[in-house]
Amino acid sequence: MKLQNLKGTTDFLPNEQIVRNNITDVLRKYFERYGYLPVETPILNKFDLLAYKYNEDAEILKEVYHLSDQAERELGLRYDLTIPFCKVIGINKDLSMPFRRYEIGRVFRNGPVKAGRAREFYQCDVDVVGIKGRFIEAEQLLMVKNVFEKLGIDIEIKWNNRKLMQGLLMELDIEESLIDKVISLIDRIEKTTYNELVREFEKIGINKDKVDDIFTLFDKSLNEYVNLYENTTNSILKEGILECVELNNYLLSLNVKCAVFYPKLARGLGIYTGTIYEFFDKDKKITSSLGGGGRYDKIITDFMNNGEEYPAVGLSFGLEPIYTILKDNKSNNNIIDVLIIPMDTKIESLKLADILRGNNINTLIEMNDRKMKKSFAYADKNSIKYVIVVGTEELENNMYSLKNMETGEQQMLSIDDIISIIKK
Repeated sequence: MKLQNLKGTTDFLPNEQIVRNNITDVLRKYFERYGYLPVETPILNKFDLLAYKYNEDAEILKEVYHLSDQAERELGLRYDLTIPFCKVIGINKDLSMPFRRYEIGRVFRNGPVKAGRAREFYQCDVDVVGIKGRFIEAEQLLMVKNVFEKLGIDIEIKWNNRKLMQGLLMELDIEESLIDKVISLIDRIEKTTYNELVREFEKIGINKDKVDDIFTLFDKSLNEYVNLYENTTNSILKEGILECVELNNYLLSLNVKCAVFYPKLARGLGIYTGTIYEFFDKDKKITSSLGGGGRYDKIITDFMNNGEEYPAVGLSFGLEPIYTILKDNKSNNNIIDVLIIPMDTKIESLKLADILRGNNINTLIEMNDRKMKKSFAYADKNSIKYVIVVGTEELENNMYSLKNMETGEQQMLSIDDIISIIKK
């Protein structure tokens, strides 16, 4: 058997996984800083749950890994973390609202593979249910800005509103039954050619002249929409514009300069009911989004089906595209602080290692009785900054030889001094 990974799946060796762990550590820290609580949901789900809100032709369902168990029940691997979160709320009806949760977990999509897009990958989600309005949306976008600043990635946040899009299409007399399909095609304006889009529009019964009208109408600034439809009687359009203006005022006041109103952004999923957003690498190291999200007020309400409303809004950070950008950064790809080399002092070396580990110093002991030269070479190859030699003379004097592998400096020090130096 030829040993190889399936296309779209990857083994991550330690120097790679350390970078990935650093990313999720930053995300987890910020999620908790903003008051989100950890939740974990199953990877394996009933297919009906995963297919909820979509018709059988929906693009996302074509990417679901569809399988069955021994009882021939239809199952699927989760393709995102949002639908399983909705299920959590639906099952646990006694949760205190508003409820904020985060989850970092594997999802699976049987789709095309390219840089930053795999078939088995992690999503890192935050969602809150029980809060209406733009206040929470502005806070989430502020968190996005702060997270990527911490990660050292210069981003652009594109945001829009599905009510605005629906209202604009109503102004063009697009049939209500076609609006979701048209919105999905608008989302592809910058991802495919004009002629290809015209053909796709024609397939659903919209001619080229109407396509040109759509292109023109969805290429305006927020101020232009405000002025054009100041006196509109289209309630959906009016509500969409007001929501956009409110969110824009928050973002201006919070100085979130990386956030840009973008009327062609649609996010293809039909669950969104209001504000939507996606984040992109300004340096275009990869062109796919680094994450996104938006407001989805109806889906949990439908799950609960108890006459109450459950407004919800959330976003997802894509670990894979973020890692694709940061993976070549070698500045912090090792987690071992010090290597101890015993010189016929195994028990004493274990005791010393225990002291260092008790002081939050990640410590490795040479256990193969390799010669000192080879042990030093191992530390150098694996980017271990410090090496401690523990011999009988060192034990008698309670002083240990500490070598800095980066500078070559070597000195005899007490345990307390060693701890102080390594911690710095």
